[in-house]
Amino acid sequence: MQTGEKEKGAYSISTTSGKLWLEISTTLLRLGETENLFFLATPHRGADSAQLLGNLLRIAMPNESKAYIHDLIPNSGALQTINDEFRHVYQGSHLWSFFETVKTNLITSQELIVEKDSASIGVNLFLILIDTLLLLLSSSTDFHAGLPFERIQLLNADHRHICKFANPLDNNYLTLRNAFISTIDSIERDWSVVRQEEHRSQMKILSRFLGVAERPEGSLLSVVDKQMDGTCQWLTDKPSFQDWQVAQDNTPGYYWLSGKPATGKSTVAGHVIRHLENCSSDCSYYFFKKGDRENSTLSDMIRCLAFQMAFTNFRVRQVLLDMQDDGESFSKDDERTIWRTIFIARIFRVELSQPHYWVIDALDECLNHTAFIPMLSKVDKNFPLRVFITSRPSPSMERLFVQGKIPVIPEQITLEDSLKDIRLFLEANSSFLPVDGDIACDELIKIILDKSNGCFLWAALVLKELETTHSEQQILEVLKEVPTEMDDLYTRILNSMRNHSRDKELAKAIFRWTVCAARPLTVDELKEALKLDINETLPRLDKSIGPVCGNLIQVDKLSRVQVVHQTVKAFLVKDGFGSEFAVDRIKENSRLAEVCLKYLAGDEMKSPRNRRGSAARRLTKRSLFASYASLYFSEHVARSSSATDTHFMLLETFLNTNTLTWIEFIAQSGDLYSITQTAKNLRAFLDRRAKYRSPLGQAVYAVNAWANDMIHLVAAFGKSLAASPASIYSLIPSVCPPNSMLYQTFGRSQPCLNVVGSSEKDWDDRLTCIVFPEERVTAIACQDARFVVGLANGTIMVYYTSTLQEARRLEHEEPIRHLRFANVGNFLASSGRRKVRLWNVITAAQLWEAEHRNDILTLSFNEEETLLMAATRTNQIAFWDISNGMELDTCPLHETVPGNQSEYRPPSTHAQFSTELGLLAVAHRQRPISIWDLVSNSFIGQFYVAGTKRFPGPLVCAMVFNPNPEINLIAASYQEGHLVVFDPWNQEEQALIKTVAHVLAASPDGKTLAAGCGGGSIQLFDFETLRLMYRVAASDYNVNAIVFTNNNLRFFDIRNDHCNVWEPAVLVRQIESGDGQSENVSEEVPSGPQIRDAHLWDDDLTITVMVVHHNGDVLFCGREDGSVAVFETKTGKPVQVLHSHAKNIAVLSLCWNPVESILVSTDISGRFLARKVSPASPGKWTAEKPLLDERSAKAIRQVLMNPAGKLLLLSTVTSDELWSISAGLIRSRDALLLSSRTWITHPLHPNRLLLIDGSIARIFEWDTLEELVPMDPIMLYPFLKPNTSSTDPISCHANRNVCVTFSNARGARAVPHLLLWHTSSLQHGTEKAKLLADYTQLKGKIKASIGIHKASFLFLDHDGWVCSIKTENAGAEKYYIKHFFIPYGWHSGAEPVLVCTAAGYVVLAKRDEIAVFQKGLAFEERIALE
Repeated sequence: MQTGEKEKGAYSISTTSGKLWLEISTTLLRLGETENLFFLATPHRGADSAQLLGNLLRIAMPNESKAYIHDLIPNSGALQTINDEFRHVYQGSHLWSFFETVKTNLITSQELIVEKDSASIGVNLFLILIDTLLLLLSSSTDFHAGLPFERIQLLNADHRHICKFANPLDNNYLTLRNAFISTIDSIERDWSVVRQEEHRSQMKILSRFLGVAERPEGSLLSVVDKQMDGTCQWLTDKPSFQDWQVAQDNTPGYYWLSGKPATGKSTVAGHVIRHLENCSSDCSYYFFKKGDRENSTLSDMIRCLAFQMAFTNFRVRQVLLDMQDDGESFSKDDERTIWRTIFIARIFRVELSQPHYWVIDALDECLNHTAFIPMLSKVDKNFPLRVFITSRPSPSMERLFVQGKIPVIPEQITLEDSLKDIRLFLEANSSFLPVDGDIACDELIKIILDKSNGCFLWAALVLKELETTHSEQQILEVLKEVPTEMDDLYTRILNSMRNHSRDKELAKAIFRWTVCAARPLTVDELKEALKLDINETLPRLDKSIGPVCGNLIQVDKLSRVQVVHQTVKAFLVKDGFGSEFAVDRIKENSRLAEVCLKYLAGDEMKSPRNRRGSAARRLTKRSLFASYASLYFSEHVARSSSATDTHFMLLETFLNTNTLTWIEFIAQSGDLYSITQTAKNLRAFLDRRAKYRSPLGQAVYAVNAWANDMIHLVAAFGKSLAASPASIYSLIPSVCPPNSMLYQTFGRSQPCLNVVGSSEKDWDDRLTCIVFPEERVTAIACQDARFVVGLANGTIMVYYTSTLQEARRLEHEEPIRHLRFANVGNFLASSGRRKVRLWNVITAAQLWEAEHRNDILTLSFNEEETLLMAATRTNQIAFWDISNGMELDTCPLHETVPGNQSEYRPPSTHAQFSTELGLLAVAHRQRPISIWDLVSNSFIGQFYVAGTKRFPGPLVCAMVFNPNPEINLIAASYQEGHLVVFDPWNQEEQALIKTVAHVLAASPDGKTLAAGCGGGSIQLFDFETLRLMYRVAASDYNVNAIVFTNNNLRFFDIRNDHCNVWEPAVLVRQIESGDGQSENVSEEVPSGPQIRDAHLWDDDLTITVMVVHHNGDVLFCGREDGSVAVFETKTGKPVQVLHSHAKNIAVLSLCWNPVESILVSTDISGRFLARKVSPASPGKWTAEKPLLDERSAKAIRQVLMNPAGKLLLLSTVTSDELWSISAGLIRSRDALLLSSRTWITHPLHPNRLLLIDGSIARIFEWDTLEELVPMDPIMLYPFLKPNTSSTDPISCHANRNVCVTFSNARGARAVPHLLLWHTSSLQHGTEKAKLLADYTQLKGKIKASIGIHKASFLFLDHDGWVCSIKTENAGAEKYYIKHFFIPYGWHSGAEPVLVCTAAGYVVLAKRDEIAVFQKGLAFEERIALE
């Protein structure tokens, strides 16, 4: 660039379009997008040659303006402005400034175009001198004389050649290149640290979400540790394996390696994993271990594989994080739901850049391994997944691969393969053998190989024994005596252990803990367990375990204690085994349960004495055994003997003393599933114990009640408990029902929080009720994180399943008849009388709509989710293409009556699809149920209830398929009172009972059948047996539909104008272990059905609005029926009804004036009343005749009284009216804005009004409603979005501040934005109010404003916490405070009504009651404002 061009270019970039260069660089720096800026001889401070440049340009271009040249003169105003502004925004970015050292040859002279001091942004003379001195001393060319992050370097070039280089070896080029390399290295280092921290944080979240602690690297290390160089190379050298690994299009994606027990299958799996990792392939793996609680179920494996895929792949990680953010939950024991929601719906839809490999070892040791292979048949063939499986030879697995049409490469471990690996192992350890010479060693290895019969474990154990010999004769004696069968070898080892009497009890204890532990214990955990068990201290246990236990027990690389092979465990627990070292699992589990419970009931787990005040984390040093005992004590209780009482008494002691500490300990992990699992185990134990002991008695009642409390604890307080584990001491017991064990045991003793007013004495299985006033609920559907409710007015309400918060609304524009979610994805189908619509429920976008001519009975998506299907009343199946809504050819259902070849097609009355089975069930009036095969469109058969082929038959009321394809059942109910379950393939009846059921629904896991009757009651049955488990009586309207959530623990029902949310504890059901570690399931005595009476609310008395009396002792409540009642804050109970508006005309708002004791009430019809209210006698109040009884022509939005109690302001939808209490209407004025305005009395001027009108404020006189300065509003906040309205303006901090929440929506969809202004700036003549604080950090957290208490603004967050933020030092707060939380069901489902009294009591309207939270603000937990 020429000199003139360079400086002119610099000037143009700097000044044109409002200093564009500065704006661009400033924007980039503020966005954090720019790490480094490089300046090459840039004249930041101008150039002395500017004057010369000007003279030359005047000669060359005499007619052009040269005004910009003046701004290039050193230290000009324009340059100083640019530099000064830039210095304020560059912070955090690094600057490189290079300056020229060779003078440029000009026409008349040679000069430096840009001097060194001008080439630096922040240089000064003093720093130049210092750096020059350092330069002379160090001979370095690197200067640091500018800004703190500016590096200054010289280039040996003139201005023309500052960025021109002769070749790659040019010193100037090398200097610039090294600067770039240094910058890139620095960025990569910083980026790597940030990304690693982000990765750790994200995986921690997913660990809690999936219930997976970590990758199973410990299992991998324990098997690869046994490998020698070349071990298992025979497999990876096989062409079949190499073809599978390369993943050619025509190569099967599944590789199945089978082998006999102890032939090294796990070692092979470890080798395959390491091989794939060395090939830079993404690999996830899992090792099954029968009897290991954490490594024996299919659901454990599926969650672990998902966790590992998220660990290695950003896209997979992100979809799971999105799932967690949506609040989606699932049963961690339900492998089908996990597979569908996590893999089919999400992971398998992620685009991978390379194949992902799964290595699954010992699949046959999985409790439900036969369910996994059919799952693999659902994997999209385009998804690049390769699966390697090991197992014992299994004809059933082979058959499943064939049935699922899954192409697989089958291989078996041959004797030759095993011998190769055993030889490598023996050769690597031959130095421990007491033989001389290679020849003798080879001969010994050959003998061992011949006797091993390919059993790796046999060879390893024999080698251990040979290491203890000292002569060739002893070697030969051992080889002669050692049996070749593993059981005989184990017997020999145990017999030899009998001679060591000193170690026998220790060996028995180690066997006990190793064989029966729910998961492998670490050496340190086992030390503590043995200390508690046999009172022995073992400082070098890791060295002693092998010799003491005959080398049948080992310590792996992660210091975990395990059997050397699963066959050892199987041998020790074998029935009829007479050794004194045999492990009786029922007896030993009883012993382990006692040890765990002794610890949990001991001093280490005692609750802290101080349960009040702050939630600061209590740091207590506990035994390393604490985690195991807390997580797994109930597993041992469930597997223990039911005939003994020792551990039962310890269990009762623990529950009544240290339960709170145990709950806190579990909650600190962030995963509350262990609490639910404990409840399952305790219930299973009690059911089995009933065979030996009476199920009656205080102790049995207490344990059962504690199990019930644990289930409800997680349901009602789970999210809050995980966020604040210490709340279990001071908050939770106080808000539990009075009859619960938590409240009875801990809630009465000096509570930090006291709750009064609620009439509920026991846990309510109905969490909440969502009411749709004046609307009829017609349909409901639930899938994953959302459920939808269809209304008769055509609106579809979308809610989050976890929080019950409204997400959005869809408009179908006709009464909703059917709603159906796709099995995967975000599709929702809705149908009315004439239209079918498809929606994206996430974006609320309507994808298409289609007309339909026939009455639809049910909707469903096909298995591939390419079609939407509808069974119609006219015996047809209609199809629509998902992609465009095009209706395809219909499929008629041709049914032939047996014995008659004529076609008979009566109208259908009911229909149900089963995409899992590929079936359709159709019911006709007074005819048997017909079953159709959807794949072949063929008629399968008919089902006759009770086996009677009579005509006319009973009327079908409802049908539902079991969603679990392994169960293969369908349930049907009949009008005459039969409920039946039958096999759809052969139409054979499986169970039948007498009951009335008009509505049926099945839980996603297929275990529970829900039935709703016309009388309003709901019954829950075991689907397969129809054993009644639960009944709730709720005689408020007929049940119209029932749906379950994904986790099987919650269901919804719709009836009339509301939707009920249920979560009964009976749905938490025990998962059978299947490992034989507990008494036979047949010994369980099934507990009788739980019968509940639903807590019924009087909807007419629902509280709609509250206002507090100034003394705080009472509050006035307006109700749905038009009445105004008085409630006491001390007891929370209603005192009396003061007066009423017209019957069933809901009260809309209340206003209390303490000066004149006047209560103003308005209703939805526009009527407003003003009455004097005063106490007549203790507990009694008097309401005088109305001072005002008028009606507004428009709906009233707000009512406000002046401080003196003489004037009343009514704000309607179109106008504002000023009324005199004594003289009536004074003035009415049209509203400037119709929806967003809110009035308050001016905090500094009681005779004036302040109108908050969106982003502006106006001031009016109270007595005239005249604006002080018309058309000259005060600007509050210019950045508010259009249609934003203000809510709840509050004066705070001695009237010095005004606190306002803004929202661009109403109700549950509102996202409040809290702002705070200084009152003194809200005066006439002020153009812009002084904004003190903009709490953007709280945006999205605030669910409802409560009010001001002292100097703090109180609000309810979406998790149910009552929070506060101080307003004294507005804008300087670094944190807000969480005080206590309100039970989940009390604030969900509707917009909560809350107030705060002068005493700091927070009051919540709870349908027709109030709940008063006393002393709750004393509890404080600081949360940083991020």
